[in-house]
Amino acid sequence: MIRDTVNIALVGMGIVGSALVDIFRRNLPLLEDKAGTRLRLSWIADLRRTPFKDPIQKPRLTKDWRQVVRDPSVDIVVELIGGYEPARTVVLEALRAGKHVATANKALLAKHWDEVFKTAQEHRGLLYFEASVGSGIPVIQGLNEGMAANRIERIYGILNGTTNYILTRMTNEGLSFAAALKGAQKAGFAEADPTLDVEGVDAANKLAILASLAAGAWVRLEDVFVEGVTDLDAWDVHFARRKLGMVTKLLGIAHLDGDRVSARVHPALIPAAHPFANVSAEYNAIIVHGDAAGDVMFYGKGAGGPAAASAVVSDIIYLARQVASGGRAGQMPYVTIHGERRPVAVPLEEVVCRHYLRFTAKDRPGVLAQLAGILGRHKVSIASVHQDEGRGRGVPIVFITHRVPEGAVAAALKEADRLSTTLKKAVRLRIEDFS
Repeated sequence: MIRDTVNIALVGMGIVGSALVDIFRRNLPLLEDKAGTRLRLSWIADLRRTPFKDPIQKPRLTKDWRQVVRDPSVDIVVELIGGYEPARTVVLEALRAGKHVATANKALLAKHWDEVFKTAQEHRGLLYFEASVGSGIPVIQGLNEGMAANRIERIYGILNGTTNYILTRMTNEGLSFAAALKGAQKAGFAEADPTLDVEGVDAANKLAILASLAAGAWVRLEDVFVEGVTDLDAWDVHFARRKLGMVTKLLGIAHLDGDRVSARVHPALIPAAHPFANVSAEYNAIIVHGDAAGDVMFYGKGAGGPAAASAVVSDIIYLARQVASGGRAGQMPYVTIHGERRPVAVPLEEVVCRHYLRFTAKDRPGVLAQLAGILGRHKVSIASVHQDEGRGRGVPIVFITHRVPEGAVAAALKEADRLSTTLKKAVRLRIEDFS
């Protein structure tokens, strides 16, 4: 049955939900023109929000999301609660009730990808999730539809605005990690508990989603290697910029080769001439490499309520067109599950890249040769060596390697850290050349 009015229910009215309501208030005629139908925000479900009046939309208010899902007049459920539960149950029950769903919930999708999309497929529902990666950046649509003709081979991304803000200030202002984090919290770019951001978990969720779309099958979160920025030393950030012409970024990287997928999130050094080096503060950037299109770069604000709400409203418009057309625009789920096929996770030890290795050693003759010998025994080829002035106790010695397997570097560092002439655990940063 074709509807001349599409009824939308919002579950969760926090920062993003409130921004979504503001967009509806400001731009409703424009949104309806683009959707080709009337849009009515018929329900708002939220446990904490005090009732408010909207003279145009006049939504019904409830604290019970089940009322929203059970209402047969609701066409689209927008889940903006975040987290795993009750968000997972809301999404699954909405799909089972024949609703389409829009969500910004990256954690839910990364952890429950198969369950969510199999449910959508079984009930012929659509689930759109543009805001789950990159906030207001249209990378999901771009990857899934705009690059549909391509076999995706590589994805690189600055996927977290909080850590990018921190690293920007460490690089440009010489701040320590602790000082830069405090500044991010004061500016509103970091939560009081920033663990998910600074430990790389948020970026890993987003990378898992992108890699799953690219692979056409679920790339599990546990198969994504994750290393955060909490242990970054400002000395290494400044040395890399000053001596090596490289900038430090937290990157999400996925390489796809047939059924083999390598996915990792970690701090990395990149050339100062690369476009990512100038992606500052809360901004995100993502490069998707297709076999036909080559590199395609997406850039924009990766954080903030209005940016995320912009992406959610875009999803609502796409879904409203489906409802208004009676499904004639295509009733297939947004993501197609290809049977039980599983990508094969490439072990981290097999990943090959260049490395920045910094040892803090006693100022004695032969120490440099001793370290170089260990690297050589483990077949870690050295491209250059840099020795800087001592910093308190010990002398920093920096090795830049050629492209070598992670496993070889890990074995060499384990041996070097046992030397009586090394005073601290070695620092290792990957160097990405985007190839």
